Amino acid sequence: MINGFILFIGLLLLFSVGGFSLAHQIIILLLLLLSTTLLSLNALTFIKKIKFFILTIALVFLFSVPGEVLYFYGPLSITKEGVELSCFNILRLMNIFIIVFVLMNTLPRSFVITSVIKACYFVTFFGVKKEHLIARIFLTFEYLNFYRNAKFTFSTLGADIAKQISSDVSDKIKPTLSLVRFGLYDVVWFASFIVAFFGIHFLLR
Repeated sequence: MINGFILFIGLLLLFSVGGFSLAHQIIILLLLLLSTTLLSLNALTFIKKIKFFILTIALVFLFSVPGEVLYFYGPLSITKEGVELSCFNILRLMNIFIIVFVLMNTLPRSFVITSVIKACYFVTFFGVKKEHLIARIFLTFEYLNFYRNAKFTFSTLGADIAKQISSDVSDKIKPTLSLVRFGLYDVVWFASFIVAFFGIHFLLR
């Protein structure tokens, strides 16, 4: 029950965070950092691992958004709107990654995988086979767990990627997932999530 509630709040925040304003993003980030500190989780170390991804996103928005020019050098220019969107998207991405980081470190992995599979069950109505869906989601989490402690450096990134592509780690992945069933309890949680999600977006309008 506790795990279900934590996942419910986490997913609700995860799906809703994109609709919040810049000020709300800052508040959420501060609350998330406080939460990770109380849970003895080092979120800043995790953020350092994705710093190049965040930097890339920041530069894309910083130099590509038209608007009121604040500074320019040759063909490059920084606009007020670009700075605002860059800050907004950096904060939004950090919030998303930290939410996922907290969920993956506080909830049992098997529970998270099973819950994600149940949440994706609706795609089976569009012709996706349930067995294929379960296999793909499960293997995604298995490989994520396998590579979570892997280290890649910017100077040797190409060689590191080539090494991983050429290596076969399938023998190290041990599928041990029990049968997933979608019951009345899950329907209630799913309906509550939909109501809460649209309720939040209605209040933000």
